Amino acid sequence: MFGLQSLHRCCESNFAIKFKKPGYSNVRHIIDCTEIFIETPSDPNLRAATWSDYKHHNTAKLLVSITPHGFFNFLSKAWGGRTSDVHLTRESSFYDIIEPGDEVMADRGFTIAEDLLIRSSRLHIPPGKRGQEQFTKAEVAKTKEIANLRIFVEQAIRRLKTFRLIKHELPISLLGSIDNIVLICAALCNLYRPLGKK
Repeated sequence: MFGLQSLHRCCESNFAIKFKKPGYSNVRHIIDCTEIFIETPSDPNLRAATWSDYKHHNTAKLLVSITPHGFFNFLSKAWGGRTSDVHLTRESSFYDIIEPGDEVMADRGFTIAEDLLIRSSRLHIPPGKRGQEQFTKAEVAKTKEIANLRIFVEQAIRRLKTFRLIKHELPISLLGSIDNIVLICAALCNLYRPLGKK
């Protein structure tokens, strides 16, 4: 993938300091989905498939994975904004780069723990409420801890979207090239200073 997957292991010795703490030293992927605004399609089916209730706009959605230093090591193909995060994750080729022992960090909406378990991998997500009225102190601490580590993927996505083509509404004429556009933008981001570097 244009050098993105080659970063899967190269940063192991330089993990961000926060990830060296016990319990997170095997995190290899921090994942999230991001949406890119697109011009409203004239085709009603395409318009429906790309409508995002979350963004209240027509979008293309893709799954991104970064290393704890903020290097992109996976980008999915773009899907319509209507696609759920879990469906996109399962239907992308993300699981193909997961190796036994790898750990993945994500938001609680990524209910993929069993998918990863089959691959001898582990998922780190903030704890859910499970019907109780309040979190326990331990759950509050865990939620805060994971949020502080997941911030890297949000920063990486913000960095990705500084490129003008995907910062604003992508013209419908470029929709067929969106995968290549985003891939090149991500490869350029990988030339920047690592997010986790002091």
